[in-house]
Amino acid sequence: MGHYVKLIWLLVISVLMLGVSVVWFYKEYNPEWKQHQRAVFRKKIARAEEDYEFWSNPEWGDPEKAKALEGKINGLKNTKFDIKQILLKGEGLWSNHENGPRVERCMTCHIDEDELHELHPEGLPIAYDVYGCTVCHGGNGRALESERAHEGSHADRKAMEGPRTASADEFIRMWKRLRELNPESEEGLRVESFYGPTGEYQIYVGRRKCIRCHKKMHPEHVERWSKTKFKSFERIEKEPDYRKGSTEYKKKCYKCHTTGYREDKKVYSEPGVGCEACHGPGEVYSHLMAGEHKGDVKEGQKLVRISFDFKICGNCHVPKRHEMRKEYFKGIAHMK
Repeated sequence: MGHYVKLIWLLVISVLMLGVSVVWFYKEYNPEWKQHQRAVFRKKIARAEEDYEFWSNPEWGDPEKAKALEGKINGLKNTKFDIKQILLKGEGLWSNHENGPRVERCMTCHIDEDELHELHPEGLPIAYDVYGCTVCHGGNGRALESERAHEGSHADRKAMEGPRTASADEFIRMWKRLRELNPESEEGLRVESFYGPTGEYQIYVGRRKCIRCHKKMHPEHVERWSKTKFKSFERIEKEPDYRKGSTEYKKKCYKCHTTGYREDKKVYSEPGVGCEACHGPGEVYSHLMAGEHKGDVKEGQKLVRISFDFKICGNCHVPKRHEMRKEYFKGIAHMK
């Protein structure tokens, strides 16, 4: 009897070990991230096949589009599922022109680029391949299991803003992290200070919002600028070369006579040289000053020390900055 009991226990243990081995083998060769990738590509293939069916119709279809879709479908079906990652710089490990060991693998599961473009605002200045995802969203960038990867993460704007609007130190910590990930940039932290808590460019709030408080604190300064720099764009609009100049000619004036000028989009936030033209966008600062730290000058100064740099003066106050005007009037004189 005892012999049979031992055999039964041996059989039970063997079955359990076999079950554990099967589960381990399944998880090892069919991990969560691979299941997710399969699901994403199944959807992509289904969409492509629907498009192919439409464009291959002999009555209204387009043979060229159908052929291109056929190639796309074959490519999707032959996709190799693997771990996708980027090596980030920073943490003092960037040396000898080699990346440090910091890795982010978020794109292993967040593989649908179309979906990412929909979720992120157009023209987001932060490049994924330089800064990664966790610098804004938090979480564990190395993890490949969903629960571990998203632990402590901030999925949307509201979630990202919450922990970062508590104090100036939180913003500065984020800016320093951005700088750490892009150490090759020759600019100081002022560049990073243009980013808000979600990685988007801060909003220029306009000089009127600044004046509400600072008119009481610095009345002479505000009055002087209100009569001069704030109205600089009004003056150039009356100049003959500006009025008769081409669109491209006028855009050359925006850099120094407007506030919040975007070189990439050729647009500005407000006309004239306002407070934010020198001090940088005020969204974060004004938010902080209106919150629990209202009236705390030291808290605001932490941001100002970073967002203001005397080097900014040299962008406009340089010799020969009006050479284009000389050329314009020289041409007018020659025509006469």
